[in-house]
Amino acid sequence: MTISNERLVSVAESAKQLLDFPCSKEQLEEIERKTLKQLAVALGQRASRMTDAELIDLYNSFDASKIPTPDAKGNPDPEEKGNTLKGTAQGHEGEGEGEGEGSQPKPSFEPQTPVEEQLADLIRRVHETIEHESGTDVEKVQSMIKQQSDSNMQSVADMIAKQVLREPVKIEVKTSTETIKVDGIHHEKSPDVLKALYRGDRVMLVGGAGSGKTFMAQQMHKALAKMLDQADYAFGMSGAMHQAYEVRGYMDANGNYVESSFVKCFRDGGLFLFDEIDGSNPQALVALNASLENEFSDFPCGVVKRHPNFRMIACANTYGRGADREYVGRNQLDGATLDRFKPIVDFDYDLSLEQAVTPNAKFTKVVQTLRKAKDDMRIRHIISMRASVAGGKAINDGVSFDEVIENYVLSGLDDDTRKRIINEAGGVNVLKRLNKTGITMTDEDALAKAKEEIRNEEGGA
Repeated sequence: MTISNERLVSVAESAKQLLDFPCSKEQLEEIERKTLKQLAVALGQRASRMTDAELIDLYNSFDASKIPTPDAKGNPDPEEKGNTLKGTAQGHEGEGEGEGEGSQPKPSFEPQTPVEEQLADLIRRVHETIEHESGTDVEKVQSMIKQQSDSNMQSVADMIAKQVLREPVKIEVKTSTETIKVDGIHHEKSPDVLKALYRGDRVMLVGGAGSGKTFMAQQMHKALAKMLDQADYAFGMSGAMHQAYEVRGYMDANGNYVESSFVKCFRDGGLFLFDEIDGSNPQALVALNASLENEFSDFPCGVVKRHPNFRMIACANTYGRGADREYVGRNQLDGATLDRFKPIVDFDYDLSLEQAVTPNAKFTKVVQTLRKAKDDMRIRHIISMRASVAGGKAINDGVSFDEVIENYVLSGLDDDTRKRIINEAGGVNVLKRLNKTGITMTDEDALAKAKEEIRNEEGGA
């Protein structure tokens, strides 16, 4: 049987860099053992069954000087053709039967990526049939690696398909006189929220940072203006409130009333968005309870009658019970304040809406995959729609994939936590392929094409 001389010399040189010759050790280090096993495979031995002592004996008996030297045309030196290598496959009588003069030996498998190296090492340990006298069965190792890669990609595809298969929500509202179409693409909870607001309910949206609560409130304002048929329908908003005057308004040093957007919406008709309400001072919020419940309210400018078209949305990251592991700067809200908001809507990330509004749909799938991995591992970190939008813009501007993941998606985490999340999501290679292929889960042909591209990449590596 013909042996690859270049392979033998390469492995032998690697072994000599690690070990003295002859080797007097009784036990090998892991890297030494791995190198001598490669030498054993190159010499036609069943390395997976060899002990350290057997590997060392084989190494000590190997005579590299007897390897035939090729001439300028690549043919073996005729004078050396009959030489026998101590311990090589050429010294095993009867081996290689059935191979013709022109038969080609199977090449040894050389992993090209860390993933391939890890998989190949694992496969060699558990599948003894792979290691043959002529080296590793390349096709079988490559086939197993492809199966593992396809499995990872399919699990990612299945996860996203369940969430993104649904079309983004579009809203049509039928009134007594007409059907009103609300422009834009909406969150899946938008129809229910709009109906509640139209009835006159005060709605609280509870969801993660960057889930689209404020964006939806702006959409609701436009819809309500049409539904309530008020051309000058106002829109006001406030962040976390620490003093009551921030919403009620105040008298300045000259005795002039400084009106807040809340008062304007209350008096003239409009939608008021109270953002980050769970970050507010609970005592200050109590001062608003009467304004939210009664037809009249006392403000610094006097008693004001509530307009019939006044509506209100409150947004929060928690349910008003105080801080949690992820949102530590939140306060416990007074029960009377919470009771004035019905319904309280669980407002999670809408993956279909996220796909529709972000600048790079392929990268958004990567963000959604990492978000799910982080949630499954219960790691305290926020991956919001803002990561999809800002990260997608960075990708479009040519920023490297690794840099965007580190600075836009997993920023603020230590290296070990970032690696754990990425591995849970299938590994960096799977995520890069997902970012590159942009697999369409509703199109079987596109999925098959993407898998074929992955196989071609691995085959040409």
